[in-house]
Amino acid sequence: MIPSAKVGNDGVIQFGLINNDLVQFIGLTESSEEAIKLTKSQQPDIVLIDAHIDGVGSIEATKRITKMKHNTAVIGISAFDDPIYPYYFFNAGAKGFIHANDQMNDFLEAIQTVKQGRIYQSALTNAQIQPPISSKSQPFILLTERELQVAILTAQGDDLSLIAKKLGISMKSIQTYKVRILKKLNLSNDVELSHSAIKYNLIRIRNAD
Repeated sequence: MIPSAKVGNDGVIQFGLINNDLVQFIGLTESSEEAIKLTKSQQPDIVLIDAHIDGVGSIEATKRITKMKHNTAVIGISAFDDPIYPYYFFNAGAKGFIHANDQMNDFLEAIQTVKQGRIYQSALTNAQIQPPISSKSQPFILLTERELQVAILTAQGDDLSLIAKKLGISMKSIQTYKVRILKKLNLSNDVELSHSAIKYNLIRIRNAD
């Protein structure tokens, strides 16, 4: 049985992980900060992280989790079929990537493959990341990993001080990153950045409760 934690809010995936004999489901969190804390305390073998999880973000959470002494492996998940997600997840240290609309058997195969110390890529993921990702189809690929983190948090509406606190860097550095981001993406302000992030599937518009 593989101790695993699901980080995100997909009830169908959670149900499938709980109701099988191959995975020992440890828990579910709604933010990346909670995910990091849960991983540190429970030390699961594998953590499944939603690309759009709240907080410091999935990429930062992946980096922090994969650096822990327990050697917990990360599998990224996204509901969007966009190559930018597996690209950045793998660069951050993830050992697998799967799409949220895949079958539960695919999830279990991914978990078992990563548990065995191998990299898991679905056929779709492999096809997406083999050719170079075009900046014309996905301009955010022009950003560095840190720039992408700042871009997503800014697009979500976080101010300089909050972003600096979440990422553990200075407000001056955040401002420098923002200047670079707008220049690379040929944008003028944070509003345009938010619209672009929505257009290219970097953030989701959340429904009001």
